[in-house]
Amino acid sequence: MPRYDQHFLRSEAYAQRIVQAVSPCPDETLLEVGPGHGALTRFLLQLPSPYIGIEIDAHCLATLTRLPGAERATWINGDFLQVPLPEIPLLFVSNLPYSLSGPALFRILAHCTYIRAGVLMLQREVAARLYAPPRERPYGRLSVAFQSLYRVRRLFSVPPGAFSPPPKVWSEVVAFERAPQLDLKEWPSFLAFLRAAFRQPRQILRKNLAQFADQLPAPLHGQRPHQLSVSELIALWESLDKPFLAAHE
Repeated sequence: MPRYDQHFLRSEAYAQRIVQAVSPCPDETLLEVGPGHGALTRFLLQLPSPYIGIEIDAHCLATLTRLPGAERATWINGDFLQVPLPEIPLLFVSNLPYSLSGPALFRILAHCTYIRAGVLMLQREVAARLYAPPRERPYGRLSVAFQSLYRVRRLFSVPPGAFSPPPKVWSEVVAFERAPQLDLKEWPSFLAFLRAAFRQPRQILRKNLAQFADQLPAPLHGQRPHQLSVSELIALWESLDKPFLAAHE
């Protein structure tokens, strides 16, 4: 099994395609999570933007710090889910380990004030959840949470053979850019609402949101959360009693 459940990208051609999609603004710092053996890093370090790499594996980090240009980078040996993130304008880049993609994506959302955009390589099924429209099977709480803050674009798929060791599934590269559909200060409240609305994803809203039953519009009583668009869910959340919602976060 790969160390830390990581499948390392070994294809230089795909690495270059990913880095070509990275377009930082002049004031932004590149934040790469899990650089591993440096497939992306060696090209990211050629860009003029400042670079921060977060790597949990000390063995990999020792190799990374010997790459050309590594001396001008900032390196953090630690777990992305736990280390404090810099509060500066960031562009996020990562080949996220499959087993950590869910928590890592929500960490990105929690830091959305600073992470303006990013390029991610994910298991294809996970990537589909980021851009899925309502009523499609991948659409769920993560889809709504991500699309409420970011505009997501599919870029290209990557075959198992591009990795070492090769995973059993295809991967997909997506780009995202901040385009919030609600006030960022209100997003924690909206996330609490989503947790309740999608508590049982195939259950009707009247049961998932039983504590708000007297506030739900009658046409939505029999609807399931995956049947509503992001804008419809935001409108529903905005119609609810926010202090009452805060008590259930």
